Amino acid sequence: MPQRYYFYMTSFLISSDIYRNTHYGEKHPLNIPRVGATLDLIKAMSWYDEAKFITAPIAKPSLLKKFHSNDYVNVLIEVDEKQEIDKNQSNKYNLGTPSNPIFKGMYKRPATSVGGSVVAAEFAFLHGRAFNLGGGLHHGLANKANGFCYLNDLVFAIKRFRDFGLRRIAYVDLDAHFCDGVASAFSDDPDVMLVSAHEANRWPFQGKLEENFPDKNLYAPISKGSTDIDLEALFEYIFYPAIENFKPEALIVQGGADMLKDDPLSRLEMTNNCLWKVLSKLALLAPKLLLTSGGGYNPWSVSRLWTGFWAILNDIEPPSLYTDEGRRLIENLRWFRKDKVNPNLLSSLKDEQICYRIKQETLDLIKRMNVIHRSSIRMT
Repeated sequence: MPQRYYFYMTSFLISSDIYRNTHYGEKHPLNIPRVGATLDLIKAMSWYDEAKFITAPIAKPSLLKKFHSNDYVNVLIEVDEKQEIDKNQSNKYNLGTPSNPIFKGMYKRPATSVGGSVVAAEFAFLHGRAFNLGGGLHHGLANKANGFCYLNDLVFAIKRFRDFGLRRIAYVDLDAHFCDGVASAFSDDPDVMLVSAHEANRWPFQGKLEENFPDKNLYAPISKGSTDIDLEALFEYIFYPAIENFKPEALIVQGGADMLKDDPLSRLEMTNNCLWKVLSKLALLAPKLLLTSGGGYNPWSVSRLWTGFWAILNDIEPPSLYTDEGRRLIENLRWFRKDKVNPNLLSSLKDEQICYRIKQETLDLIKRMNVIHRSSIRMT
């Protein structure tokens, strides 16, 4: 792996208390401590620097309407104010559903995600690296809510890089669910490379192998039960070489946590060690790096992963052990879905590593993707 862009960069952390103070609903998968717990754990690990923290602003409607339709943005604001919606609007905009419920802050919260990713793009452009902790709404569509995502901050991150004159943007999605919202906006853009490894045969049932486009849209549906060695092989043989060949001016990484083995909304078995390693290598492939959070529905595994991401961006090797304060914080997290938690999540910042053999399905997938993208991948 060539260390083409390995030089000192300043990393900035962007977030907001709005993620602590707004809630999707009692039984919603996102009704868990995620962003706030991560910020607290970063501080407990002594990795927080006030000088490098930026409060995410709420994006204005005029900005949102540069991708989202005027009527959808107006309805989203109105429903947030009134806390009710009629049946026709609910059906049209996919609001007021179990996945996309009505709650106080349903406009301001995702608008903060957008504002955070726009600011993150600005700081990544100026300083090299930025992490929007609270972004990653990759399912959001132009004219309706989709998959817990009312808006799409990642689209605006790409657009903001474009405002600075950057053309070639690589987008890498580490979420267990395919990035259908981002793909809807950029799958036909020749200067945006879309890279996604996601669980096969899982909602939104897109990102199939036949949807790949040579050397530009690299979609890898990986089979349930896949482990670190499967994901690492995909990156080593397919994704890293293709991204390097693409020569991006900026790289955006959606850092979903639902690939992790303790997550309830996927059937993948990755560890945080693997995802930290992937981020470390991706950071070498472009001069500008913007990281966001994403999916993830187990508060322990989510906060540990994203805290480690912040360490990686600051060239810190995540340690195995928590500080005393970090251990107390982790032990005090609560989750309505679980009475008991995997003991390893409480005792160590790093997941337990188990050696597995690569799956035959992964080998077959790599071979097929090599054929599709052979002009940018020289695989022996």
